[in-house]
Amino acid sequence: MPILLREALHSPRDMALILGSLLLAMLVTSPLPTYLWGPTALLLAAIPGTAIMNRVRRRAETRLRQDQDRSEES
Repeated sequence: MPILLREALHSPRDMALILGSLLLAMLVTSPLPTYLWGPTALLLAAIPGTAIMNRVRRRAETRLRQDQDRSEES
């Protein structure tokens, strides 16, 4: 998990997308009754958030693989 967070923080675009999906989910759910805000916003933010974090995970795996290849060459 710390590796994913570090990788997400390296990309301002990914952080903006994550925060944007959260804000959009909050805006969409604001007309709903209060007791539906949390679950609905969570579901709406989870879909794009999962896609974004999968991209971050793939990039982190690629970076780790490259670092391992460099260390093996040395």
